[in-house]
Amino acid sequence: MFKLLVCLLSLLVISGFASAEQNLALGKPYRVDYPASSNYPDRNNKLTDGNYALANFLNPHWVGYSGRNHRIIVVDLENSYTIDRVVLGFTKDEPSGVLFPLAMSLATSTNGIDWEVVSTNYYPTKDMPTRISQRTTLELDGKGQEARYVAVKFDIGVWVFVDEIEVFGPETPVAANTGPSHLSQVNFDQLNRVFGKFFTEELYHSIDSDHQRVSEETGFARDIMLIYDQFSGINWQESHALPYVAYLNEDLEPVDWFFDTFLFLGLSAPGGRNFGAYNLATKADWLWWLNRVFNPGHGFDAFESAVKFAGEKLGDPDHKVKVIVMIPNPSEVSAYPFDPDNPFYLTSNRVGRQAAAENRFNVVKWYIEEFEKRFQAREYEHLELIGYYWLSENATLYGIEGDYLPRVGDYIREKGLRFFWIPYFMAAGYSQWKEAGFDAVMLQPNYMFHLDKDNSRLLRAAIEAKTYSMGLEFEASPDVLIITEQRERYYDYLRTAVTLGYGNDILRGWYQDVKIFHDAARSTWPEVREVYDVTYKFVKGEYTETIQFE
Repeated sequence: MFKLLVCLLSLLVISGFASAEQNLALGKPYRVDYPASSNYPDRNNKLTDGNYALANFLNPHWVGYSGRNHRIIVVDLENSYTIDRVVLGFTKDEPSGVLFPLAMSLATSTNGIDWEVVSTNYYPTKDMPTRISQRTTLELDGKGQEARYVAVKFDIGVWVFVDEIEVFGPETPVAANTGPSHLSQVNFDQLNRVFGKFFTEELYHSIDSDHQRVSEETGFARDIMLIYDQFSGINWQESHALPYVAYLNEDLEPVDWFFDTFLFLGLSAPGGRNFGAYNLATKADWLWWLNRVFNPGHGFDAFESAVKFAGEKLGDPDHKVKVIVMIPNPSEVSAYPFDPDNPFYLTSNRVGRQAAAENRFNVVKWYIEEFEKRFQAREYEHLELIGYYWLSENATLYGIEGDYLPRVGDYIREKGLRFFWIPYFMAAGYSQWKEAGFDAVMLQPNYMFHLDKDNSRLLRAAIEAKTYSMGLEFEASPDVLIITEQRERYYDYLRTAVTLGYGNDILRGWYQDVKIFHDAARSTWPEVREVYDVTYKFVKGEYTETIQFE
């Protein structure tokens, strides 16, 4: 009886081990459709070596991918197995643009040629871990598929870092070795077509939330033109401003109003310093900028004069445009203390995080008071101040910004004004903009500036903007005036809006380098002038071209 019991237990143990779930991908060969960054390379098959990385993306076990919209990893398990689940390890560091993928798909094959998509998962940013830097695993259901080859496709926003791909299932093959590997023969183009698109028009229209619409929260701004008035730019005069406040015919005569709102901002400061990042501007630079935009006949004066002139021509002398003003980044770097009389009082590791946050808030209050004192003294009849714009394009609530940025929003609203923000694509904090204290936000697609991104980037940006109730920015680089392909890339923004049916009351921002539309309005080249005319038609809701997303 005892021997029988021992035999039965032995069989149970053996059976248990035979069916135990194992990482079938450990040490197995794989291919990726596009290589990793040379700064974060994949050496010695890191993705199946069994080594997990620490959370910091600089850890050598991470492999970094950027550029293009996705990556596909194909693993040859060298035998056919039952696939229960596939797990990938990712990290996040929002300030560095390192993000979790928003979508991931699994496909399997017995021969490396014929593929079947098994599962697809979406991972909304709002549902993902929120710590600034941490390793997280994302899983796909294998559904018991029998396969030798496993392929995973994941999307890439800015950066995606992977340390390991693991394929779990019983360790016993369902079939003996099925011959030589076909890994080198995998047709990634064909496989990508099998996977299909993560982001589709159907997905966009299925989202329950809506874009941010023109409303009291936006100060009733609709089309916000960014006006860069900075050290490296032009001194804005009435002649520069006129093509923006009014639509000019080819004789450069006003025939209609154009943009309704103007956001005054600057990046470059004297001495190579910057109002937004890197060599941060000093208190003296902030005052320099205020002096510049209130220089008689320039800046705000130029737009006041342009509106007045256009109003006389259009028979609408009481017309006003709305204005928004930047708030530079209230921080400092060691080479340039913000206030030489009180060095490093904005720096956490010098005065402590709580004191630094309080000091930054007080700097912002001082700046707003300085601006409003000058603006009110001008007594403009055609400019209406509706709010302030946070210049830094990322803002995480888990850093020092979270300690004072919501207070800035409250302070602005107490004045009856609105707080605006335009984060770059997938920037830190973009999905938590309401918690950060903002009222009106437009997401940058950044399609214009990343030539390795196809037009599906515009669809993906629209999906993110709709998911988190944001408006969108429309972007044009100087190349639209000289390169046909870049001009078409700009028109893709307009076509996307028509195709998806944003409506003409979505909050829209307009980036155009410094004065692209001014130059287009005055151009004698038809294809360049067309940039100005087409933009006007779009703003007025008369543009009808559509787009086919790749």
